[in-house]
Amino acid sequence: MLPQQLVPFNVQSSWVPNPHRESFRLFFESVLNAERRQLAPSVQALKELIEGNEVLTYLAHNAFRQNGNIVEAHQSTKEAPIPRIPNLETLLDGFNAILRMAPRFINDDLVGLPFSAFVVGIDATLGGSTLFRLPMFNAKMKAILDEWAKFLVTPASAVGFSEEGKQWLSPAAKKQYDFPIWKKDSQTLPYWKSWDSFFTRTFLDPQKDRPIAGPATNQVVICPNDGSLFCWQPQVRRKDVFWLKDMPYSLDDIFSSPDPKQDAILKQHKLAELFKGGYVFQTYLNPYNFHRWWVPVNGTVLFDPLVIPGCFFSKVVLPDYGGATTASTPYLAEANARGLIVFKTEDYGHVCCIPLGMSEVSTVTFDQRMKRGAAVKKGEEMGMFHYGGSSFVVIYENLPDKQLLFMDSQGNAYPQQPPPPGSSAGASNYGTNIGSQIGQRYQKCK
Repeated sequence: MLPQQLVPFNVQSSWVPNPHRESFRLFFESVLNAERRQLAPSVQALKELIEGNEVLTYLAHNAFRQNGNIVEAHQSTKEAPIPRIPNLETLLDGFNAILRMAPRFINDDLVGLPFSAFVVGIDATLGGSTLFRLPMFNAKMKAILDEWAKFLVTPASAVGFSEEGKQWLSPAAKKQYDFPIWKKDSQTLPYWKSWDSFFTRTFLDPQKDRPIAGPATNQVVICPNDGSLFCWQPQVRRKDVFWLKDMPYSLDDIFSSPDPKQDAILKQHKLAELFKGGYVFQTYLNPYNFHRWWVPVNGTVLFDPLVIPGCFFSKVVLPDYGGATTASTPYLAEANARGLIVFKTEDYGHVCCIPLGMSEVSTVTFDQRMKRGAAVKKGEEMGMFHYGGSSFVVIYENLPDKQLLFMDSQGNAYPQQPPPPGSSAGASNYGTNIGSQIGQRYQKCK
């Protein structure tokens, strides 16, 4: 379980500035002052949905009113100087403007989640948090984010790579993502042809920079992604109240989908029962991490992987003054848009991988090789985030004769709930490079 004192509101992963920062105010002003354009079809569709439904209209107006209350209550302090979104028109015009904005730095502070930064003043409200959980709202929001994704593959989205020493090419930024080790589209500016091309970049020499631990054996447990440990849990329950108290994982909710066909597949394989009593290992990514994922075992794919629809801005730790999304990661495993794939091994049972969306980073793509019955090896590419996903969940089957201990290659045990990140990179002291050892399987003593 996650003790409440270890799930603070200010868990940071470096995707957006703290709201008290000047850069946050400047970002918000840039959105409000952007040239007004006709609403994009996806934004217009969200407008028509909200205005055409009395309940959604009420929730939206309630969120705007409560947002005003929060702003007024904190006028005399620096505790939570969140932005004011007074009405639906402002919200929609903001979304419309962000559709043509790439993640960028303002005063050396990264605004990597512009949609999340913009709604931080309403997702902390009761009306906003309720609205953001509704499937009909999230269906329209997905269309908006899909449209943004189309912009992120255009040359215009690479504006942050147009000048040496600035934005993503500043010395500080280059140090964060280790500029020299990556393949580029070109050896001259802008290096990457689009934001998405940078985000999905690959290593020049993966064997050197991300070697695979124990490639021939499943006894050595490896991490399928770059990131930092958020928590791990043993003895995961099939049913739990995951939205209360310490956010335990609930397998019945993780292995479910609002899509009836997907849900039937999950139920057919009885995954909740299969993984009952197993182990969960959850990491989160910062903006500078490698955003592809590799197969963690030698085995076969149990069924064609799924991309499960879900929420985008929903979280359980409120208010979100700069970090509640990261603090809510166990809840997001059950509620947010996510991918899901299961591998079957001959010697160590089943392993489930869930690339997980957080806020607008919710687009996951599985490699075309990942099909039912395909034989796979440790370190083989499993898929990638196309500006989608900033957490990763791995679930291991509990075997009656074997025990899983989470530790690095030096034998150092991973804490079950490490302290929140404190570095500017948004990474904890327990980094988990892709391909590196995060555990070992041992025979249980009789």
